[in-house]
Amino acid sequence: MVPAISIEEMAPKHLPIQYLLENDYLRVIPLRSGIHTLSTEHHSHDHYEVLLITAGSGTHYINYKPYQVVPGRVYFIHPGQVHLIDHFERSGWLILFGPELYTRFGDIHPQQRNNAILDVYGPHPFIDLNTAMQTQLEALIGLLQDELLLANPSKDILMHYTSAVLLYINKVHQQQHNASGTTLNERPLYSKLRELIETNFRTEHKLNFYVEHMGCDIKKLNRICRLTAGMNLSQIITERLTTEGKILLHTTSLSVKQISYDLGFKDPAFFGRFFKKHVKHTPLDFRRLRLL
Repeated sequence: MVPAISIEEMAPKHLPIQYLLENDYLRVIPLRSGIHTLSTEHHSHDHYEVLLITAGSGTHYINYKPYQVVPGRVYFIHPGQVHLIDHFERSGWLILFGPELYTRFGDIHPQQRNNAILDVYGPHPFIDLNTAMQTQLEALIGLLQDELLLANPSKDILMHYTSAVLLYINKVHQQQHNASGTTLNERPLYSKLRELIETNFRTEHKLNFYVEHMGCDIKKLNRICRLTAGMNLSQIITERLTTEGKILLHTTSLSVKQISYDLGFKDPAFFGRFFKKHVKHTPLDFRRLRLL
């Protein structure tokens, strides 16, 4: 007799990680059909990734949110984000680099760090390029490829070419998804808030904690959050908790009770009601149905 398997035992024990950088400083890889099959499964990356789509259609999921795959669209993906692309006839380019390059870019351009398309929690992790804009970006990609073909590619040159790419896509993002209304002084405040949430969301669910640590009143924080992320502070915390809950349900064999405790809920039943309210499914149904 085959032993019964519980729904919770059906969950995978870990989230697959796509290792494409392989300890290189930077790579440029053509995107085409028949490669990167892991992209059609839930997975994360060990690197930062600029994805330019030149042909194809479908759906691209980042942290369980659906976005369209259309020609001329550019995505920026951070390490650790849960990522999936439906099967599609793909064509385009991937620029891959690690934290060494990204940290150096942020040190040189601090106002760009965690801003616009580089905001890991932003509501629009993409831009759309017209033909002329795409030609400009592909020219920068060509410069990166030329440098990588050399016997001893210069890290400095690769970093500056990549910086040009990041500055360009951030400029376009600010034009297309203008999160303005925030001042230059408020953008670092928002970045600090997101870092505070990321460090404490499992244990601190109440707004007062963030208000006290930021030294700002709730009205100011909500205004900055709405202008930058399209959500107020409470909604951002809720989304972070539900996203982490989805990841744990899909990628671990932890019980719902264990997950609820891991996310700072003292009562698993309350976590179940919280999850169903915001995801429209119970935790067990979400795990069983393998929902996006």
